[in-house]
Amino acid sequence: MKRILTLNLALLLACGFSITANAQQETKTANDEPRYTFSPAYEFLRSTHSNYFNGPSFKVTRNLESRFKPGIGIGYATTKLHFDNALLLHNMKLIPVYANVSYDITNKSKFEPFAEASAGITFLRYDRSSEADPLTIKRINERGLYLYGGFGVRYKVTNRIAPYISAGFKGFNNTLNDLDINPHGITFQAGVRF
Repeated sequence: MKRILTLNLALLLACGFSITANAQQETKTANDEPRYTFSPAYEFLRSTHSNYFNGPSFKVTRNLESRFKPGIGIGYATTKLHFDNALLLHNMKLIPVYANVSYDITNKSKFEPFAEASAGITFLRYDRSSEADPLTIKRINERGLYLYGGFGVRYKVTNRIAPYISAGFKGFNNTLNDLDINPHGITFQAGVRF
């Protein structure tokens, strides 16, 4: 299943790259930057329960010729085992789909610091068992509120290519009920915008 999802994401990215390569030729802004930028990345999240959720993400951002840039994105994060509320959660797979806005703090040098925030929906899938009865496993499919906020810096190689790193705080299933399953924690990203 993991290989199929990875293959689907790779095919989706490849199709997106080929379609946008043609579109970018005719859709440039006044400062010769493309109207749409694409940001594949790999994310590392360390949860507050000391588990790690890792996986790829992909964002599409619209260049409005201002410091604010809206966009949309999708991600994938997984972990083999997660402990939460006296439950054992096996084979967690999290797929957030979200709206994103970034703010370029400055764009007058090769190093471009930025802040960003995202909100959307997460599709969660995992096998749940209790610590008291670990052999009784139940398959869970849920949806939850996805939230992210963070800061980063890009290095502008050209007007089109800028590798970046960022750090922030992310929650995959934010609710007011502290008994809900909500993988959350500090996340790090490394990617490239083109």
